[in-house]
Amino acid sequence: MKCGFIAIVGRPNTGKSSLLNCLIGEKISIVSPKAQTTRDRITGILTEDGYQMVFLDTPGYHKPRNELGNYMEREIKNAAKGVDAILVLLDASKKFGDAEVDFVKAQFAYGSPVYVAINKVDLVNYEKVFPMMEKLAPLTKATPVGVKEIVPISALKGNNIELLKQVLRSECTEEGAYYPEDELSDRSQRFMTGEIIREKALLLLNDEIPHGVGVSITKMEFGEKIVRIEADIFCEKDTHKQIIIGEGGAMIKHIGASARRDIEKLLGQKIYLELFVKVRENWRDRKNILNDIGYNLKNDN
Repeated sequence: MKCGFIAIVGRPNTGKSSLLNCLIGEKISIVSPKAQTTRDRITGILTEDGYQMVFLDTPGYHKPRNELGNYMEREIKNAAKGVDAILVLLDASKKFGDAEVDFVKAQFAYGSPVYVAINKVDLVNYEKVFPMMEKLAPLTKATPVGVKEIVPISALKGNNIELLKQVLRSECTEEGAYYPEDELSDRSQRFMTGEIIREKALLLLNDEIPHGVGVSITKMEFGEKIVRIEADIFCEKDTHKQIIIGEGGAMIKHIGASARRDIEKLLGQKIYLELFVKVRENWRDRKNILNDIGYNLKNDN
């Protein structure tokens, strides 16, 4: 068994989490159309055919505007350090220019082999993808670190995913599996439960609450027949709280019902889920609340 660690990096909404889920074959990382859905480094473990690849899904690169943003930036940098390879994900459906080329080149600074996957090719034609590959081609000749392979893919449709696995497999050099062969992620059930609730909130709420929602699991009790879970949903304004609760509690019930199905699948048990909505102004800048939610910040305020 050979093992390798691969960091997946890219700008917001390039499909990093969708790619991780596609590579693993299970839903490991939450997905929504909103930018910066991923806030933590998420580990996905693929073990098959004598090799184990450990993928690190990271938040999208962006300019930090608060303490949560600073935390996300640190997660990206920490993931890219000391890995066996860096996989840069680009979006074929978006404008491609010098800034994207510079973004790929910036990954050379970490000293690891760099691969590029051009995602969402199912949304565009060859005439759009070819100029991207042509513009990236000179980077394959860069030394001592350059782009080793450029692979057009669709994480949604599964196009060229097996080819991507094949080229990345060459970076698996360490003897022996790092994780048990039946393990898909190193994240706890508690963490994943909170992420599922947050995903459903992002999907069901409108754009009036783009990023200002956090979820803290306050209770998780396993019984013989049922798991009792209580969670707080944090928002920053009273108006946001009203939107999350909805008329007559309709929205919070919808979020809970949608989350319950996925959590039961995750835990393999029936659950009783109770959600509470709490206003915490500027919580994304308050380290004590960020720590309560599960982000590993130093609690100094």
